[in-house]
Amino acid sequence: MRLTTRLVLGASALALTTALPAFAQEASESERKLTTVTVTGSFIQGTPEDAALPVDVLTAGDLKLEGQPSITELIRNLGPSSGVDGQTNQFASNGLEGTSNINLRGLGPARTLVLINGHRQTYHPYSIGEQAQLFVDTNNIPTAAVGRIEVLKDGAAALYGSDAIAGVVNFITNRDLDGFEVGGSYSQFDGSDGDYDLSGAYGLQGQNFSWVTSVGYNKRTEVALNEKDWAVLPNADNPVGGWSSLSNPGYYVPLGVVGGAVSPIQGPTNDTGCEDVGGLIVSGTCRFQFTQFDNLVEEEERFQIFSEYNRNLSNGAAVHLEALYASSDVPSWKTSPSYPPQALLNQFVPASAPGFQQYVADNPGAFPAASVGALFIGRSFGWGGFPVTGGAQEGYRKSETYRLSGSYIGDFDNGVHYDAALSYSATESERSTNDTYITGLTAALRGYGVCVDPNTGFDPATGTQPWVAGYAGSLAAGSGGCEYYNPFSNAIPANAVTGTANPNYVSGLENSVTLADWITDPSLTIANTDLLVFDGVFSGQSNVQAAGGSVGWAGGVQVRRESYKVEPSALTDLTITPGPGGTGPYSFLAGTTPADEDQTIYAIFGELQIPLFDNVDIQAAVRYEDYGGDIGSTFDPKVAAKWTLSDNFALRGSAQTSFKGPTLNQLGGVGTSLQFISAASAFKAVDTFGNADLKPESAFSFNLGGIYEMGNFFASLDYYNFDFSDPVIVEEQANIVNAAVAALATATTDDDAILSRITFNDPLAPTAATISRVRTNVTNGPDIKTSGLDLRLQNSWDMTNGGEFAIGADATYVIEYDVDPYFVEGVAIGGGDYVGQFNRGNFTRSMPQWKANLFANYGVGDHNFRAVMRHIDSYKDERAAAARGGVGEKIDSQTTFDLFYTWQSTPLDLDIGLSVVNVTDEDPPFAAFDVNYDPYTHNPFGRTFKISFTKRFGGTGK
Repeated sequence: MRLTTRLVLGASALALTTALPAFAQEASESERKLTTVTVTGSFIQGTPEDAALPVDVLTAGDLKLEGQPSITELIRNLGPSSGVDGQTNQFASNGLEGTSNINLRGLGPARTLVLINGHRQTYHPYSIGEQAQLFVDTNNIPTAAVGRIEVLKDGAAALYGSDAIAGVVNFITNRDLDGFEVGGSYSQFDGSDGDYDLSGAYGLQGQNFSWVTSVGYNKRTEVALNEKDWAVLPNADNPVGGWSSLSNPGYYVPLGVVGGAVSPIQGPTNDTGCEDVGGLIVSGTCRFQFTQFDNLVEEEERFQIFSEYNRNLSNGAAVHLEALYASSDVPSWKTSPSYPPQALLNQFVPASAPGFQQYVADNPGAFPAASVGALFIGRSFGWGGFPVTGGAQEGYRKSETYRLSGSYIGDFDNGVHYDAALSYSATESERSTNDTYITGLTAALRGYGVCVDPNTGFDPATGTQPWVAGYAGSLAAGSGGCEYYNPFSNAIPANAVTGTANPNYVSGLENSVTLADWITDPSLTIANTDLLVFDGVFSGQSNVQAAGGSVGWAGGVQVRRESYKVEPSALTDLTITPGPGGTGPYSFLAGTTPADEDQTIYAIFGELQIPLFDNVDIQAAVRYEDYGGDIGSTFDPKVAAKWTLSDNFALRGSAQTSFKGPTLNQLGGVGTSLQFISAASAFKAVDTFGNADLKPESAFSFNLGGIYEMGNFFASLDYYNFDFSDPVIVEEQANIVNAAVAALATATTDDDAILSRITFNDPLAPTAATISRVRTNVTNGPDIKTSGLDLRLQNSWDMTNGGEFAIGADATYVIEYDVDPYFVEGVAIGGGDYVGQFNRGNFTRSMPQWKANLFANYGVGDHNFRAVMRHIDSYKDERAAAARGGVGEKIDSQTTFDLFYTWQSTPLDLDIGLSVVNVTDEDPPFAAFDVNYDPYTHNPFGRTFKISFTKRFGGTGK
């Protein structure tokens, strides 16, 4: 009896992580067949799917049995998957709303290669902010077109080249549809107006051709954070849960003339109207909770169309053509009414300002009588909302992706198989985020809002600033079209969230819609990536005979040309608008520089499949890849083997080296992300600069495992190990800040080099509390060693009534994720074992030590019932108590239960699915984060109901 692989029912994470497609779905799928397809992980035709490689397979039929989950939902449930994006929460995605990615083994989304029908797809042009990693956006792939997904949980650079360090995920489309198929689903959870998707597909099957076209439309509705009672918490429960010390209303430093110079004449003075508009006084100053204006889910629309044409030619060759178009639109992205300014010394309010005078009249003694004005310490808009919208500030994110691919496949007379393919893909993405002008706010505080240029403060008639000595123009503060910006609480009519009226509001002192619109503008960039790939592969069976049969071989070449382009708007372009401090014109968001880069990569590779004995199969592969220039070239070998010891038991293993050159975005430019700086008790701008001197990263990895099968019982256990060198990372801002604060506390100067990474509000009197910006660089980071275990178990029974019952489990246990320290400005940064940690203070993502899924499945006739239990281990927040507000030292484990029912009517050609995800309505475990949970790991939606259907109509026949 040959060791084969039985199938599990359905599409839990188990189905994807067991390489076991579903049984009892349809009669034609009831038995596993070893077909002559090319399996992910090998270029040799006829490689069996149960070869030495740990390839897991999930079919479209499997997905159906779990309620047609989205690609994002599917990826998040994978055991080997750790720390992924995809739920549109801005505090996790940092500008990547509307996208999704795959992160195998926690090594980063850029280190998992994503293929469509075996060929590369271009990156999304915006990188993950805290990692500077580009990735393939899996939201571009229409689920209706997917026939199966193959996951290779093993390094594969020897075959596929750069990016395949952690593994490969290959989306293979369905080319066999005959007739017309429509489908859709609707899901809803508490606080949501419901999400839905619609799909249609038409397949035409001729005598020697097939043409299948699939269309998908997805709609997600907006869900505000305050729809979830756990998502917006009081300051006492989570001080870092969206609470900022830079508020509006804020606080003031009264200024007077001392010794002939304007100087502080009183300490920080809080706005007395703070609590009346919803604020909270902490340590004497007003606090603002910006998450009350943010969304858990953004409104989002996605559209995809995929079409493929296959034809067998008269000469025995075949042609494959495919085209993809995808668009993603987040039309009304919600964020705080304004961002915290990173420079505060320009925010001077003169005593002549109407708001100042009214505040002094209403609060006698608040400011000294000798005050000539005050510094306003706060943000431009807060508890009263943004006047233009009445609430949140709004921006947008949108992207379009195109893909064309074609291949010519056939066999020479001598039996050698050839496959020549050319693929082109491109993505254009646009991102707009509003921010307040630095100089515009300076002008408006002095009464020159609207009538001067907000970027420069210049009077258009004179080209000079009207508040500067020597001004000879005609503009007058607060008159003739000039408006004052009023920072005081008397400008706020009501709390923008609750609608509660402000008793201190004075009509006529509010900031007008015109002023608010003038004082803000979008930081806008358009980014593009494209990828052109030629693949040429020859394969066949040689005349060389091993004891187990003939030696299979493959060899080929690949040429990739990739480009990366960033076009900032004139206001965002630092070469055009450097702004008053060199970071651009805006108070929070740094500008960037244009980029237009490209590179061509050449590769040659070879592979052997050696049936050494009847029960021993060996795969050997090598690849030479040349990036040219300073990056250079690499030679990567791989060897894998499977030893079938008996009909029931086999061992498998592999070892390989991997290589990844820096992506074009990492070599230059600058990006800004919003991150919490514990020393300043506020969110600050963290600017990340590219590095033209980056070296390539490399890894050595190996995998050892065993497979046991007896009747309908299947078990596998695999050990994986990665040793990673020179990974391209972004320096950790938290450790840089901690080192800078420590340097400030010492009398010596030998540790002061780290201070060059910090911008302070007052450079002459730097303190931890006055940090305004942090500079980080993309760099080659420390060595990483990670290892773990993948366990799979399943058994099935044939029931007397013709049904089938199955139970199974899968679990992934991370043994270690050891990271060496590295140095920034001579200071040792980070290091340690990052397993079982939230990892908010370093360059990795959250990493629970283990995850497990259990399932039970019963299928009889047209009906299928399925239950899944998902468990995620607890883990700790490794940050110091101050960085997490003194709360959330441990993030609790979570166990959820999902129920699925599927009715597949053969006579009606109709499938209906009903599902309840998170049956017991478990909230995500608390984490000391902006939104009080870990968005990289846990599902925040609670109990979710979903109904789905698929209807098929006829067929053309063959």
